[in-house]
Amino acid sequence: MGLFRMLFSKHKCLVYSAFGNDDYYKVVGKLSGDGVSYETVSIRNSNNNQYFSKNDKTQYDIYVKEEDKHKAERAIHR
Repeated sequence: MGLFRMLFSKHKCLVYSAFGNDDYYKVVGKLSGDGVSYETVSIRNSNNNQYFSKNDKTQYDIYVKEEDKHKAERAIHR
């Protein structure tokens, strides 16, 4: 977690790390469907030059507010 995020963001609790676009959209769809506010930090593999490719392995770290942690976990794992 970066210093800026740690100091200023309301979304400090990492609930999921998605790898690739399909996994990311599946998880954030569940969070949005249950009304859970989230923020995403993406980490792109420097060897992957194709945006939105079938073999995309971008890492997406999904953060929620501490008070929404249990609600987010239920939404993700249902």
